[in-house]
Amino acid sequence: MIASFTLCFETLRKTLAAWRWVVCAMLASFAVQPAIAGDGMSALERVLRDGKLVILADVKHGVEDRISFYSSPDLFDTMARAGVRHVAIEMPRVLGRQAMSVETESDVDLFVQDVIRSGRWHFTDPDGDGGDDTLAQYRVLTALARQVLLARRYGLSLIFYDFNNPLGGFTTQNDPVYRCLAQLSQPVWRRYGLNGAVTKEQRDAAIMRERFSHDDELAAYVERAVAATGGGKVVVIPGYAHAVLPGGLVERMESRLQAKATVVAVLKDEAEDKAFHSFLWQQARMLSIDLSRPPQYYYTIATNALRRDEAPGRYVALDGTNERSIPSVCYQLALDPR
Repeated sequence: MIASFTLCFETLRKTLAAWRWVVCAMLASFAVQPAIAGDGMSALERVLRDGKLVILADVKHGVEDRISFYSSPDLFDTMARAGVRHVAIEMPRVLGRQAMSVETESDVDLFVQDVIRSGRWHFTDPDGDGGDDTLAQYRVLTALARQVLLARRYGLSLIFYDFNNPLGGFTTQNDPVYRCLAQLSQPVWRRYGLNGAVTKEQRDAAIMRERFSHDDELAAYVERAVAATGGGKVVVIPGYAHAVLPGGLVERMESRLQAKATVVAVLKDEAEDKAFHSFLWQQARMLSIDLSRPPQYYYTIATNALRRDEAPGRYVALDGTNERSIPSVCYQLALDPR
């Protein structure tokens, strides 16, 4: 009897797990349907028509509204009408290569399930409740696969470039605090108890600055991909900081493609718009980076409103480079000009 009960329970567990996959796939599919209806993108289309290099900057990664927007048929249709030839999207290139095998709607869920089963990638919704991220996984991966389908449908060249991990593939360590932490040996960490002397916030900030410092390598990859497929108008979808940091991805792209970039901050709604400056102020100081370059435009998904920045001077206060927190153990090395 106990064995029979155990068998029934295990069968029920597997059935519920299977249905969970189905429900998540359905919800993710709904989440990436068109974010805009009709001809509502006309203002954004004018920006895309006028610029050879347009940056649609993601102000906060993983938010449902922007994931839906960036993988919507309306956006791809608008880009195609505006003469865009290439779309560069910040995503691990290995996932991009895998996604390029998606050719039909039925391939989308197969791709999603395959990536989730591998357990190598994890995406979160920063606006979520911090609970089960299963739906966020489906949402991001479904959007990625649909971007491939839409690029094929509208004849656009899709370029996936890495938001690189500084622990892999780089031959240099550019941020002085990150270089210090990376060079400290494990015995040194244990001997001096550096897990207490170096805070998590200091480590995380150094890792982020190191990633930003390699933006030229990302720009070089995008440049090669554009050249290999015939050149032409480019839309880049990076994280917001990459778009405005001095010497960052956008400035590197401008130099490499010999084109002035138009930066559009993509916001989900009016509430995020109103809080945007305060959010950037916090980020600039938390990471000790310079976010003082304003975007030329703000696009709000919920209201389909595009506006030009009329007061760029207010961004002057968003330079946090002089407020860097340096762990005492790294102080001498961090001041090394190498």
